[in-house]
Amino acid sequence: MPPTLRVGATGEDVRLLQTRLNALPSALPPLRVDGDFGPITLKRVQEFQTNTFVHGVVDAETWTKLLGAGPLPSAVFHTQGRYLVDPLGNKVILRGVNKMSVWDHADPTGATYFREIRKTGANSVRIVWLITNEGAPTDPAILDKLVTNARQNHLIPMVELHDATGKWSCLQSLVDYWVRPETVLLIQKHQAYMLVNIGNEVGDEKVKKTQFVAAYTAAIQTLRAAGIHTPLVIDAAEWGKNLDLLDESAASLLAADPDHNLLFSVHLYWSKACGYTADKIRSKLAHSVGLGYPLIVGEFSKFGGWPCGQPQGTSVCSPSGEIDYRTILETCHQHEIGWYAWEWGPGNGYTDPLCAVMDMTPDGLFAHLKPGWAEEVAISSPYSIKNTAKTPPTLR
Repeated sequence: MPPTLRVGATGEDVRLLQTRLNALPSALPPLRVDGDFGPITLKRVQEFQTNTFVHGVVDAETWTKLLGAGPLPSAVFHTQGRYLVDPLGNKVILRGVNKMSVWDHADPTGATYFREIRKTGANSVRIVWLITNEGAPTDPAILDKLVTNARQNHLIPMVELHDATGKWSCLQSLVDYWVRPETVLLIQKHQAYMLVNIGNEVGDEKVKKTQFVAAYTAAIQTLRAAGIHTPLVIDAAEWGKNLDLLDESAASLLAADPDHNLLFSVHLYWSKACGYTADKIRSKLAHSVGLGYPLIVGEFSKFGGWPCGQPQGTSVCSPSGEIDYRTILETCHQHEIGWYAWEWGPGNGYTDPLCAVMDMTPDGLFAHLKPGWAEEVAISSPYSIKNTAKTPPTLR
């Protein structure tokens, strides 16, 4: 049971109160979910309380009636058809960037970099996380701070586990992490605005539809049974690139989710060298849109595509790995597809110095946003974050 709350209280329990009140019928305007128990929230509490106990204090009796007043699916972001909506029903088109926070020793909790990302106008950040990092378990308290700092900077936090990238056999280990009691409690604490990306790019090109549907059906139902009711994000296999597999599997997985609250994420590292012309990109995305399931682009950049036709060992960040990011921006805008650019930086050149070109900033600061693709994606393109992102009322 949450603690007793009264005017002047702040924090996550107040956000839960405001979100739950917003999910109920009311003659008053929707509350701003800001974690601040002020006079407007007081009016909604008093409206909810019956004539026998109108006192404006959210005590155990009030919590019991409030939390027992029906199911809580609208207390989280959720999907309707192709779209993600916030707890008040506002459509949300995700516009953000990825941040490799788990490897970021300069700003491990996002205290600085999330504020800098927000300067682009982004409404979300995709947070890279791990079960173990350099052989040691990661600290849930750090993840809690990352999610909190994202929220405080008006960014929807999407947390993804990176341990099973390309490794289909490791999917279960990710599920086991998500359902740990301490992880479930963390998610429930932030559930009013958090997105859970089950695993980054799980599986290679060998993963088939039957495997994909069976394994993710089990994963979804295990997470739901553990009490996780946020939107669950499912990456495509083949290191995130196999959009055809999402097209084939989305309907079955949505039907298997008791909450019907899934997002499907493709990573558009589709290189020009492999034949991904502007027309092909437009055609494939339009086909997926026509199927009507909730699709986002979890990663894309100017580089990072497979260098088809080049000698073994050719860098994905060489000209042969170049991607038509401008067509991706335009097409996603046309179809209202959410997206996250890869990656805010620094750090992409750690294993391949050429891949420093994928850092949007050299030091994580908005003032030093790199000219070229990064500046276009963040600021100057008609389809940039700055020109298309909208922050939902629940995050303002």
